Amino acid sequence: MSKAEKSAKRLRIGLTGGIGCGKSTALEDFRACGARTFDADIAVRGLLENDAETQAAVRDAFGERAFNAEGRVDRAELGKIVFGCSQALATLESVLHPRVRKAWQALLRSEHALVVVEIPLLFENNLQSEFDFTICLSVCREIQTRRLRGRGLSLSQIDLRRARQWSLGDKMRHADVVFVNEGNRSHLGDQVRELLRRREIL
Repeated sequence: MSKAEKSAKRLRIGLTGGIGCGKSTALEDFRACGARTFDADIAVRGLLENDAETQAAVRDAFGERAFNAEGRVDRAELGKIVFGCSQALATLESVLHPRVRKAWQALLRSEHALVVVEIPLLFENNLQSEFDFTICLSVCREIQTRRLRGRGLSLSQIDLRRARQWSLGDKMRHADVVFVNEGNRSHLGDQVRELLRRREIL
């Protein structure tokens, strides 16, 4: 395939996986290969910190308890509220998900040859048809727990976050491609580059 043919090829990838599996690291590797990427967690953080409409909706739903003394959304406190109550979580998702989806769908429509969108609840929300194919990041439960504990999460907090997603096994079964992220840092990058070579992007 010529360079011109490669540049004309457009590929849209949906990236998912369990918490602590290395989705953000994989996005870094895709960016290093020239991809435009979208990180759903960063998008949510931006909405909560900077979008007045989103902040107003959060205040309407959860009151001042979700805000700190400076009037900013207290993400840690909001997490405590929603991860312990399925109804509260559904309310927050109804505020955030449509706004986040609008942003990544706009990126999919762009002229960039390679777009990778990270969505933690990709399969849970039945979004796989939006992409040419999907990738699931996988690690064993022990490594996943160790990474999350390193972020300061307690075991109960980890369990609550796991409970709101499909099991990693279910995600892997639905994905078109699985990356195992249990080796060193370069191993994940090798998998990214090999995939793009096989898809004739690199």
